[in-house]
Parts: sequence; C-alpha cells; structure tokens
Amino acid sequence: MLIGALLIIANSYWLAYVEMLWHTAHLTHVNPSVNVVFVVLMITWLNMVLRRVAPQAALSQQDLLIVYGMLAVGSAFSGHDCIPRLMGLMPYAFRFATPENDWEALLFHHLPEWLVISDPKTVNDFFEGGVNFFNGGYIQHWMVPILSWSVVIFLLMLIFFCLTAILRRQWVTQEKLAYPIIQIPLEITSQGGIIFSNRLLWMGFGIAAGINLLNGLEFFFPVLPTIPVGAQGDGFDLNVYFTQKPWNAMGSMPLRLHPYLIGLGFILPVDLSFSCLFFYMMKKAQLMFGSMVGVVMVPGYPFSGEQGAGALFALLVVVCWGSRKHFAMVLARVIRPNPAEEADEAISYRAAVITLGICLLLLMSFCVRGGMSIWGCAIFITFYLLIVVGLTRMRAELGPPIHSIGFVTPQYLMVSIFGTRRLGTGNLTILSLMNWLSGASYASFRTHPMPDQMEAFKLGARTGIRNRTMLIVLIIASIVGIESSLILYPYIIHKEGVAAGSEQIHSGGMEAYTFLSSQLVNPKETDALAMSVLGLAFVLNLGIMLLRARFVWCPLHPAGYVIGVAPGTTDQIWFPLMVAMIAKWLLLKHGGIKAYRRAIPFFVGLVLGEALMGCFWPMVSLVLRSSVYSWI
Repeated sequence: MLIGALLIIANSYWLAYVEMLWHTAHLTHVNPSVNVVFVVLMITWLNMVLRRVAPQAALSQQDLLIVYGMLAVGSAFSGHDCIPRLMGLMPYAFRFATPENDWEALLFHHLPEWLVISDPKTVNDFFEGGVNFFNGGYIQHWMVPILSWSVVIFLLMLIFFCLTAILRRQWVTQEKLAYPIIQIPLEITSQGGIIFSNRLLWMGFGIAAGINLLNGLEFFFPVLPTIPVGAQGDGFDLNVYFTQKPWNAMGSMPLRLHPYLIGLGFILPVDLSFSCLFFYMMKKAQLMFGSMVGVVMVPGYPFSGEQGAGALFALLVVVCWGSRKHFAMVLARVIRPNPAEEADEAISYRAAVITLGICLLLLMSFCVRGGMSIWGCAIFITFYLLIVVGLTRMRAELGPPIHSIGFVTPQYLMVSIFGTRRLGTGNLTILSLMNWLSGASYASFRTHPMPDQMEAFKLGARTGIRNRTMLIVLIIASIVGIESSLILYPYIIHKEGVAAGSEQIHSGGMEAYTFLSSQLVNPKETDALAMSVLGLAFVLNLGIMLLRARFVWCPLHPAGYVIGVAPGTTDQIWFPLMVAMIAKWLLLKHGGIKAYRRAIPFFVGLVLGEALMGCFWPMVSLVLRSSVYSWI
C-alpha cells in the first residue's frame, strides 16, 4: 500500500508534464494504461532480483496486484481526459473573454464564484507561468474551487465504489465474465515471473521495443531509418486512394501497426474484434451513402454518437434484465441483512445502498446549489451513471483497448431531448461546468475509474485477495490520486505556464464555455432526428442480442456496435484489431486452443515491449524538457 501510494504521487507528477502540459504522450488513452503496465513490469523485475537476494523481503503476486490496482485507479481521474481538463476549465473564461465572444456579459454572471477562478492576476499567472503557486496569495483564490470540485470527485468515487460493490458478485462470481485486460498483469506477476523464461515473449518484446527504440532515436537523429507504425503522422492512410466522390466521404482510415494494440487485440474475443470492424465499415458505408444522396449536409449526420449511445443503452437494458434476480437479492439483503451470506463482500449491501443514496443526494445538492433544477440534476446523474455502468460492463466482458462514445455526453443528450429553453440557464451552466467529467467531446469516456475498480476486484478473486482489503486499498489510491493531482497540477502549471501545446488544459475550458455560449446565443429545440437515430440503434442492438441468444453462430457482438461507430476511436484501433483477429483466427483454426495458448506470451511481449519503450521516451522528456517520440 505504501509503495502504491508513493508511486501514485510520482505518477501524477509524470502525467502532469507529458500528458497535460506537453501533450507528447497519451499514456492513459488505452486500457490498461501504458504507465501502469510499465511500472508493474519494473517492480516485477526488481522483485525477481530481490527474491534471489532476500526471498523473505520479496513481494508476493498479491502485493504486486495491489500496486497494479492502486495505480490503475489512481491514474484514472488524474489521467489525460479528466483533472487536466478541470484545471483549464476553472480560469479559462476569464482569460479568453473578448469583445467578439462577449463572454463577460453573456456568461460571467451565471458562473458560480466557488467553482471558477476569476482573480485577474491569478488567471494571468496561471497561463503565463513563472511563479510559485504556494507564494503570492494564489492559494486563497484556488482553495474554494479546489475544495468544491474535490467534493464532487470524492462523491463520484464513492458512488462508483458502491455500484461496484453491488454488481461485483453478479459479474465476477455468478456470470464469471472474462475480464480480458487482467490477463496482462496476471501473466506478468504469476508464478514468480515464469513467463519471462519463454522465448516467444522475448521475441515479441524485442520487436516492439526495437521499433520504438529506433523510431525514438530517429526523432533526434533524422538520418536514421524509421519503421512507420502510425505514430506522429508517420503512418499510411487509405484515404489517399479514395479522392473521388462518394469514396472520399469515408474520411481517414489510417493503417497503424502499434504492437501494444495488436497484443491487446489478440486476447480479445474474436467476435468482438470482428464486430468492431464490421460496424466501423458500416459507419464508413453510411458516410458514403450520405454523400451519394446528399444527406451529409444534415447537421450531425451520420449521428455516430447517438448510434453508440443507443447501442450502449440497449446493452445495459439486457444486462440489467439478466441480473434481475441478483438485484432482487440485493434489495432483500437491504431490508433484511444476512451477515453470513455477505461475509465475503467488500461492504454489506445495506451499507452500499445507503451510502449510494446519501452520495447521490449530496451530489444533487451540490448541483442544485450551483443553479440546476432538481429534475435536471436527477436526469444528468442518471445518464452519466448509465453510461459509466455500460462502459464498465463492456470492459468486464470484452476488454476493448480503447472505448468511447464520442460526441454524445449526458450534456449533449439532455440538450437533444429537452432543448435549451426547457433546460434553462441554470441547468446549462452546471452541465457545461460538468463537461470535463466525460472527457473530450470527440472521444468521451476514454478513461474512467469504475472499470479499473471492477477489474481490481476480479484480480482479487483470482488471487485470493479479500474484497474488503481491496476496497480499502482502492479508497486510499483514490484519495492519494485525486489530492496529489489537485495539488501538484496547479503548482506545475503556475511554474511552467500553459503553452499552446497544452491541449487538454485549453480544450477543457474551451469546450465547456463554447458549449454554454452557443446554447445561450443559439437556443435549440428538441432534436427529434438525433433521438430517432438513438432509438433506432437501441432497437437494432436489441435485435443483435436476440440473434446471439438464439443462434450461437451469430458473429456480431452488441458491444462492437458501441465501439465501431465511435468517432476517432476506431480509426486508431481498427487495423491493429484486424491484424490480431486474423492471427488469432488462424491459430485457433489450424492449431487449436493449444496453439493459441502457446502464442499468448509472444503477444504479451508485444504489449510489454511497447510499454517499456513507450514510457522510456516520456521519461527522457522530463530530463531533456522537450518533445520526444510518442507511439500513440
């Protein structure tokens, strides 16, 4: 626990520079996060040496997985799409208000003073840098907003823990979901690192590490050759062949060969990989069709976000229906607890439900204090938690390396359903300020703590870690991760300043206030077309799940619909998924399950090799204080 807590603090410092300020590495974009795999790999190797020198002082597999779980959860909110965006949101409006956008007259009087930074000197020094955050009176202007947002974050973390505690038995014990992502830490830490004696692992490791080493050196010495894998514009895009209508409507189709994504793709179920590719091509076909008939001019076409949201809600409805007996049991235990039956739970169901209810009421009180209506707050929280639970289910069952439902967040859904006039200024203001919780609009919910929490409990079940122990260490990890970020990030930003490349800081504020000003200046009515598409995707995905239930041979998976149509996300992973899927299919067809199992170390090696060098170069950037090669 101490090792994990110290590493979380160091991790926050590292992410503050490479992800938030310099935007040169995107370590938390993928699942599992590259920085977490790298740290656990280093600790495992050190532990192997320690086991030879002083066996009694060596860490067990349980210890290593505790560190992994703490780092994964601790990185979730401090990573690329969350707290860095909050940092930019607080002072952004008072820095970039101009006579042209008229934010001063349009927005300032709506913004709660206890959630934003408005002092001119503090705002200016935040962006210009060169000052010490702990001197000069900056803390007095940041204290109230930081404490206020800390309340939101801690309440959300408790809500996620309660939902995880309620769902854990059904998903881990009863359904025994696969949790593909946990295979990586299990393989690394199992049996004293026996996997590192496998030659296939070192072959994959050498290929991935060698590519990243060569490309990283070429970044500094351009005379060296390079191996294009799709990073930093060095890849190949199929759109160069599709320049005529309607083919050019398909947009970008990059061919990326990231070993990390190929290695993760190999452990995914074949039907998920196929489904992601199928629905990705379906989205491209929709774009072509729209160009042929002229509907590309319709705002929002092809409504990829709405399709993804509808598919996700359908998946969630079926999952909840299948868990109805479990929910009935939970309700019964809330009314009449059974300590003997709940002895192996992290907390009792009654405590989980009561804590969940209290946290929801406190979160609603916070939003209402900021200006939201009770009904608006209730709908926002409901949409947000539905999306989070749906994504957690996808990670638990299928483990996609990147997941998002870009361009549809609870904020956009509420505007599409109710229109801006019905929502009112108070609701729109808090919805905009809460926009950072969903991440970037074009790739929302790429990172989130609840899937990591559920995977940590699955790791505990596989290795004999008590659920109550895991809950305690994850709560500690959450506290350390959140507080270290909220203290270190303002300090580092005031020291360094916000450069033009600090995309997450700029985009966090820009998206929030652009969204709010656009809704106030250009009111919108209910978007019936977008909601119709969402409903159609909902019905279509229900049909896919019905087909899978009745016909075992059905190759389409409902989660593939969510991932396949996501804007931006599948562009990054479609080709690595296709390579991994073909390799896995060929091995299973011609060599059977034995050939597949023998090949796993090679693909784990691809993951570890790219994780090692993919984190080595960002660490070098801390020393050189300059941009370096980034593989993603």
